[in-house]
Parts: sequence; C-alpha cells; structure tokens
Amino acid sequence: MPPAKKKVRPAPPLSRDAWVKAATNLIAQEGVQAVAVEPLALALGVTKGSFYWHFRNRDELIHAALEAWEQDQSADVVARYGGIEDPRRRLRVLLFAAFEDVENGRFFAALAVSSEDPRVQPYLRRASERRLAFGVVAFQALGLTEEEAKERALLAYAAYAGYFQLLRTTPEAVAAVTDLSGYVRRLADALVPAELR
Repeated sequence: MPPAKKKVRPAPPLSRDAWVKAATNLIAQEGVQAVAVEPLALALGVTKGSFYWHFRNRDELIHAALEAWEQDQSADVVARYGGIEDPRRRLRVLLFAAFEDVENGRFFAALAVSSEDPRVQPYLRRASERRLAFGVVAFQALGLTEEEAKERALLAYAAYAGYFQLLRTTPEAVAAVTDLSGYVRRLADALVPAELR
C-alpha cells in the first residue's frame, strides 16, 4: 500500500497591510502608474488570489495606499511637534524631521508627478494644505504676521517639495549635499528673520 499523501493546506492569503505596504513602496520607487497586481504578487511570492481576497481591483489598492499615507501624515503631527515650547526649536525640529524622512519624501515626490491623477489629487491636496497650515502656525509662533507666516511656510514647503523632486529626478544633485543637517540649518536660518533668530 503506497504511503498516504499529506494534504497540503494552501498558505493563508497575505494580509491587506502587506499589500498596502508593497504598493506604497512601489509608488515611492516608480510612481502610481507602476502599481499592478501581477508584478506585486510575484514580488510578494503569492498568487493574484491573495490580492483579490482583500481588494476588488487595482484602484482600491491604490486608494488604500494613499489613505494609509494620508493617515500617517496627519497622525499626531501636532502632538509630536506642538509640544516643543520654543518656537525656533520647534521649527528647526519640524524641518529636520521632514527632510530626514526620505521614504516619505520619495512617496510625496512620486505623488506630485501624478498630481493630475483623480485618485491622487485629493490626497495630495489635503496633505499639502495641512502641512502648509502647520507651517503657518509655526511661523506665527515666532511673532510673524499671518501674511509673512504664509509666505515663509510656502517657501519652506517649496524647498521640501523641490528637494525630494530632485532626489527623484536628479539624485546626484542631492547626493552633493553631504551635510543634510547643515543644509536644513541654513534653510531654517534663511526662513527666520535675523532679528528672531
């Protein structure tokens, strides 16, 4: 009598979060247009069935990745930085945190490339509006008028957006900045009027 064959149980489907994380990483590296079910399944070592266990289609996965990013962006930013009493220090810490978070910066730059995509546009707009508003509050805390604070928040945000867009398109230009701390310190000094430093 031949030995009984063992029943092989199919592996449980990959978690929804694992798919979202994989999509997020792919968006950061190659952009929203690169998100496709088959290559992701292959990279994750699972079948497409695992994908359809959690998502109806590719757009639902893209929205899930964008929602996860947006929640991460708005999660406890005020709690993390609002508790720093000295407004000059708070602004510097905020700028350092933004520029040092390369993963998030790359994701932001990839979304900026797809800013006209109707799936991307509302997420990118809300995140930008929140960041700018937080910047305005940070500059107003230094004693600047609302108009001055809006202008400087826009300058800071443009520097951030430009830095990560260059990292995406011209990485060698960014690699030339070997002292990121010094770069951010000079940026903060340029944004804060001399009499407030």
